[in-house]
Amino acid sequence: MKKLLFRRILYVSIILPGIFIGVFIWADNELNKVLGKSTKVIDISSIVKPSEIIHVKNANILSEDCSHFIKNQDVIIENGKIIRLGEIQLVEKKTVIIDGTDKYLIPGLIDSHVHLKESKNDLFLYLVNGVTSVREMAGRPISLKWRKSIQKNGIGPRMFIASPPIFSESGLTGYYYRWTRQSINYSTKNDAEKEIKKKKVQGYDAVKMYGFVNPEIFKTTINIAKKYNIPVIGHIPLVNLDAFYTSGQKEVAHVEELTVKTIDDFGKSISKNQKEFLNYFKTRSVQIAKKLKENNISVTSTIWLGESFLNQRFDLKLKLKEIELKYVNPKIIEGTPLYKLGWLPTRNGYEYDGDENPEAKKLSLIYWKIYAEAIHIMTKALVDSKVTIMAGTDANVATVVPGFSLHDELQSLSKSGMTNSQVLYSATVEPSNWMKRNTGKIKVGYNSDLVLLSKNPLEDIKNTKTIEYVFFDKNMIDKVQIAIILKAIEEANNENRNIKIDEYIK
Repeated sequence: MKKLLFRRILYVSIILPGIFIGVFIWADNELNKVLGKSTKVIDISSIVKPSEIIHVKNANILSEDCSHFIKNQDVIIENGKIIRLGEIQLVEKKTVIIDGTDKYLIPGLIDSHVHLKESKNDLFLYLVNGVTSVREMAGRPISLKWRKSIQKNGIGPRMFIASPPIFSESGLTGYYYRWTRQSINYSTKNDAEKEIKKKKVQGYDAVKMYGFVNPEIFKTTINIAKKYNIPVIGHIPLVNLDAFYTSGQKEVAHVEELTVKTIDDFGKSISKNQKEFLNYFKTRSVQIAKKLKENNISVTSTIWLGESFLNQRFDLKLKLKEIELKYVNPKIIEGTPLYKLGWLPTRNGYEYDGDENPEAKKLSLIYWKIYAEAIHIMTKALVDSKVTIMAGTDANVATVVPGFSLHDELQSLSKSGMTNSQVLYSATVEPSNWMKRNTGKIKVGYNSDLVLLSKNPLEDIKNTKTIEYVFFDKNMIDKVQIAIILKAIEEANNENRNIKIDEYIK
C-alpha cells in the first residue's frame, strides 16, 4: 500500500510539472505568434533603387505652414537632401527627372502612434502610403535593429522609438505583465533607475507611460527620466488631471485618454444622462484644453479608432469590409485563444459580448455613440486652444491598418473641426518639430521625405491618397512599384494565413 501511494506521488510530481511546462511553452509560443514574425518578409530592395539626384519639375509645393501651395516650383534632391527650390533650368547628368506639372508635392506624412510588433512588412505599408516617419509607441529590441538597418540602407520610414510600456506591479503580477505584455515593470526607485538608464543606453527615444502606474512610481519615473534627458510620453496613469498637468509628462497618446478621464469624473451613467453629460463635457473639455496648453503638453489623436468602437462592437463584419484587411499581417488579425487580441469575429476584444438583454445592449450602443461624439468635442476644444496635436493611429490595434489608417485619421481630424491645412500640419510639421527632425517641410537642407499627389489635399483631405510618387532618403517609388509591393505583401500574407478572410475583402 505504501509503495502504491509512493508511486502515485512520484507520478504526480513528474506529470504536473510536465503539464505546467507544456502549457507555458504553448502560451509563450502563442504570445510570440501574434507578433507576426512568422510571415515572410518581402524583398523590397529588388523593387526600389536609389538615385543620386532627383529633379521634380514644375510642381505645386506645400508652403512651410501648410496654408497654401506655391505654384510651378522645381525641387532638387541630392543624396537624400533637398538642395534647391524654385525655377531651375540647369539639369546635371544622371539626374532622374519627375514631371510635377499639375501635381501637388507635400512633405512625407508622419504617423505619431504605431505598433510595429515584429511585422516587418508593415514598414513597407507605411512607405507605399506616403508615411515616411513613424513613432513606435511600444518599442522592443527588434525595432531598434530595424531602425539601424533603415539608417544604413534608407529603405523604410524614419523611426522614433518609445520604450516598452511601464507597469508598477510587484511580485508575480509584475512578472506576468513583463511576460505577457513585454513591458517594463518596477515598483521601487532603485529598479526604476536601472530600467530607465538601461533604456536610454539601448537607444530608446522616450519612456512609454502606461495607464495602470501608481502615483508614486509615476512621479519617480518622471524624475529619473528627466535626469537622463529622456521624455515620458503615453497614457495618463492613476492620477487625476490636476496632478497630471504639472507632472512633467510631455504628451498624451490618445484624445480618448482625456475623454475617459472626464467620463470618470462625471460619475454617472452617460447613457442615462446624455444631455447632462454632453453639457458637462463641453465645459470641461475647454478647461482641460487650456490646462494642456498652459503646461505645453502635446496630444496624439487616434480619433478614427475611437470612432470605430461602435461598429467593432455591434457590426464588426461591416467594419472589417471597410478596411484594407488583406494587407494586415495574418497572425495579428487571427489572434490567439489565450485572450481576445485579434481582429476577426469571436477573436476581437472590442466586439460586444455583454448582456444580451435588449435594454442593456441599447444602453451600450448609446454609450459608444456618445463616446465618439465626446472625442470630437474634446478634439475641437484642443484645436481652439491651439494645443499641439499630432496625427496618430494606434496602428495594429484591431481594424487600424498600418499606413492606410493614417489617411483615415486625417479625415477624422477634418471632421472634428480642423481645417485641411491644420490636418496636414498635424501630420508633417508638428511631429517633426516635436521630434526635432529635419523633416515635415519642403525646405532646403531638409531630408527628402516627400509625396507627390495628383490632387490637392487642401481642397479635400481625402486627396492625400492620390499618391503618384513617394520619396524617402535616396529612394523613390511610383504607382507601379507601389502596386507591386502591395501585391507581394498580400501574397506573403496569404501563404501564412490560417483563417480565410474572403468575405471581408472589397
